[in-house]
Amino acid sequence: MRLIRDPLRYGAALLMLAASAALIQGCGGGGEEDRGGAEPASVTVIFSSDMLGRIRSCGCTVEDSGGLGRRATYIERVRQGSRDVLVLDAGDAFSLDLSFTKKEAELTMESFSLMGVDVFTPGETEFIFGLPFLQSIAENAEFEMIAANVVEPSTGRPVFGRQYIVITLQGGLRVAITGVIDETIKFPAYIDRSTFTVEPVERTLKKVVPLMKKDADFLVLLSHMGMDRTRDLLTRVKDFDIAVIGHGKPLMKKTEKAGKTLLLATGGLGQYLGRIDMELSPSGGMDYGRMRLVPLPDDMEVHHEIREIFRVYGIPLTDKEAGTH
Repeated sequence: MRLIRDPLRYGAALLMLAASAALIQGCGGGGEEDRGGAEPASVTVIFSSDMLGRIRSCGCTVEDSGGLGRRATYIERVRQGSRDVLVLDAGDAFSLDLSFTKKEAELTMESFSLMGVDVFTPGETEFIFGLPFLQSIAENAEFEMIAANVVEPSTGRPVFGRQYIVITLQGGLRVAITGVIDETIKFPAYIDRSTFTVEPVERTLKKVVPLMKKDADFLVLLSHMGMDRTRDLLTRVKDFDIAVIGHGKPLMKKTEKAGKTLLLATGGLGQYLGRIDMELSPSGGMDYGRMRLVPLPDDMEVHHEIREIFRVYGIPLTDKEAGTH
């Protein structure tokens, strides 16, 4: 977990894995514990979805924006001024365009690792190169890939290993995070569906949520279901404090709730990140400020380590990114 480390130190994989092992618990691990000594926590949540392969900036003539390099720079700046930061993505980072390559997919996930993404829930686009490819990326990533309702047909076990994780904030409060994919989503016909099954979301969450509640103080859902389907789900599964929504480029410009659940969404194509600053209390209280859509403009430096990843993969930046120092 990326709360107590410098997330953008290239080559520090062993240190980051050690921190992850200490701070992340798997599904059901450890059971309920007494957290009466936990302290209030100030948390910044950075969220996104539906990048759809836009790994570079838009290349726009008037105002260039977006791109993985500027995203990494912004996240690094936030960490320098915030005590606890959670970075979450609700999927569809890859593109269905036939020109999108495995190298670009690998570059994307390596960049997510370097910028300190905590949890990524894949959407249908992430399966374009097959489940084994995606599983190999998940095994090598320094973030958790979670899709609780995507399971092996023969065993019913989640294909990415965990149904949720628990992240311990510095004051002792715990945040449980799970992710799901809408079982009604249509995958492209060329995707091999024989190696995985997408179980009904509601049925899955009604099994997982009680376990999450035993292990954590606050519950977060990464919902790759689109806005309308997520709202409908939350009328029946009411335990989540926060839902980050992906699929269909959902966009919210102000804070809204479905029941008690705070809804967050940024739109798509990587032009913006979402940010919200929160105060969490041991009693379960959650206060938050204005939800912001953060632009990634042309005067924001492209992070030098993301530049290096592009160079290593032999994938060029846009001319405007290449000229930013």
